[in-house]
Amino acid sequence: MRFSVVIPAYNREGTVARAIQSALDQTFPPFEVLVVDDGSKDGTAQVIASFGPPVQLVSRPNGGAPAARNSGIQRAKGDWIAFLDSDDYWLPQHLERMAAAIQATQGQADFYFANIDMAENEGGRPQWERAEFSIAGTHSLLADGTPWVLRPRIPMMLQASVFHRERLLASGAMWEALPMRDDTHVFLKHGIQRPVCAVAEIGTIQTSDDQSGGRLTTTISNKTLRYWRCSVLMWKDLLGRIPRSDRASRRLVRQRLATSHLRLGMGLAKEGDRLAFLKHLGVAFWVHPATVLQTMAKKMHLGSKQDLTA
Repeated sequence: MRFSVVIPAYNREGTVARAIQSALDQTFPPFEVLVVDDGSKDGTAQVIASFGPPVQLVSRPNGGAPAARNSGIQRAKGDWIAFLDSDDYWLPQHLERMAAAIQATQGQADFYFANIDMAENEGGRPQWERAEFSIAGTHSLLADGTPWVLRPRIPMMLQASVFHRERLLASGAMWEALPMRDDTHVFLKHGIQRPVCAVAEIGTIQTSDDQSGGRLTTTISNKTLRYWRCSVLMWKDLLGRIPRSDRASRRLVRQRLATSHLRLGMGLAKEGDRLAFLKHLGVAFWVHPATVLQTMAKKMHLGSKQDLTA
């Protein structure tokens, strides 16, 4: 069993060494550590290069986290891709627990995910607690991961997960059309009607000491048009992947697609583009009428004196 660690990095000279060292300090050593410098303008590349084998520096022009991760995935030679962010770190037994779960389940799952301790500015609680998720025992294999990946808050995060490399590549890996929400998208397409395995205990520590200003969790906001544009793309793509026979999953994805169109339309209306608002409102109503009607009723119930575009 060979783990290829993939760490994307952009202007992380102050934190990337900690991430790399945590990968090297695993009780189950990785086969290789691929650190992708995504066109950094600081000394990130020099810090990465200072480690030497088995750490490999992969340099590329700046293209964002999905493209950087894909560069590492494509270059990897291991059987499993273990993701880590350049400003977070693993606890020493993370890969050992993953390896044990993979061996116990004969590698049936497309991906295995552990818990992650969130940074203080992200709530300071483990992700599983935030998602109201738990398992019994050291690991839990679900033959169809749909109930897990379509939860209101998913329990999995990329920097605490490992993916089967060949299956990941066969699905197109990270979708580079999504500058954000690419991590949610990859969990959805590998979790809906696919086997998924949760691995007990916290494997990753998320930090809040990065000073580059580029942490995704601080730049991603559901109040931005970019977020809702990516959400529309993501849910539309997922709807095309789910068999028509799975009516329950399609209904839920339609609801979320309709909500994304509504939120995007509302945001565009605030910028003065009422025509775009009407377009997205119409698409949302076509995708899932009940979602639109419920949203309007909720606004009326709250006693808002503003119209739907406010």
